[in-house]
Amino acid sequence: MRRETRRGRGLRIIKSPVNHLSYLHRIRSNGLLGIVCLALGLFGPQAWAADNWIDVSSALIGRLTNNGTKPPWPGGCSGVVVNRLNGDVTIKVVGLGLWRSSDKGANWHRKDNEAISGRDETGWTTTVDANHPTRIASFSLDGSSGLFDDVAWKAFTTLGRNWDFGSVDWSASVPKTIIAAKHETEPPGEVYVTQDCGTTWRRLSIHLSDKRDRPSMVGALDSTTFIYSKGDGIQLSKDFGDTWTTVSQENPQTRVPVFLSGTHYLGDANGLLVSRDKGATWKRQGSSVDIWLGPFFGPSESEMVVVGNNGAFKTGNAGDTWTKIADLRPNGPGFSFKPNWFGCYAWDPVNNILYASAMGNPVYKLEL
Repeated sequence: MRRETRRGRGLRIIKSPVNHLSYLHRIRSNGLLGIVCLALGLFGPQAWAADNWIDVSSALIGRLTNNGTKPPWPGGCSGVVVNRLNGDVTIKVVGLGLWRSSDKGANWHRKDNEAISGRDETGWTTTVDANHPTRIASFSLDGSSGLFDDVAWKAFTTLGRNWDFGSVDWSASVPKTIIAAKHETEPPGEVYVTQDCGTTWRRLSIHLSDKRDRPSMVGALDSTTFIYSKGDGIQLSKDFGDTWTTVSQENPQTRVPVFLSGTHYLGDANGLLVSRDKGATWKRQGSSVDIWLGPFFGPSESEMVVVGNNGAFKTGNAGDTWTKIADLRPNGPGFSFKPNWFGCYAWDPVNNILYASAMGNPVYKLEL
């Protein structure tokens, strides 16, 4: 059942896959039981129709394996991003770098010049610049990391097991400022910053939550301005992370901000949070929707997709209304596709395709 949320109006049914003739037959056959079933089917909770997720990466991994390459544990893929302007999709093959397809996953070619390895622990580890989507950053766990401008990679200096996620100052013509959350530290939640694109790193005094289902966010908004959150509001620093001030009581679920056309976007359990003044103030935009990943933008700021524990939702009016477009990818043999940590999602607005990956699993696509 497809649903639309609108501010102040709750849920409104706009499309239902229910076979009404079958329900009417049951009413005739089963009397009151049929009436109850009809009421539940039309007006109560109902499972989303089965989604046709298609594996687009196992053939690639099979070819690599046949050539004698053995992916490290846990195998499969982790990480997926899309160029919103042309639909090119880039995936991370665990331990074997980033691969790109320009034909919706039919054919793949490696794009990182063998500079990137490791795996994506979270759905915010490999990210793309929404303004210039040929620029990609990959914060690998148990491997090498770097930033790519579609011509060459700038490798980051490694720091042990490296990163859970990170945020790049995409506002710069040549991005150099980054803030990143390190994996499995003691004490937990260490945060590091760089102003030379990962050549040198400085550890900050702040710490993030060590609970995977709790809010933990970092953001690089310009060369000296950072934000972070660990469930006690949004904190802002204008001096490269030396001092911090609380600027909002909201608690983002998205772990890095998305930057497009001068605006930074975060998401929480109640919808979009936006800032147009480099994090000094944050305002709500649109109606309520649960957001862990995104927003993933279409050709303009008005068209976007977000992903939360209730599935993927789309808007064409900057969040005023949201329409559910898919359930989450069902879990496979590897890690969970839930978007609050291991699940990685991306939306191709050119071909209207939703992609999903999680460690130890293939990359799947769902044509919407």
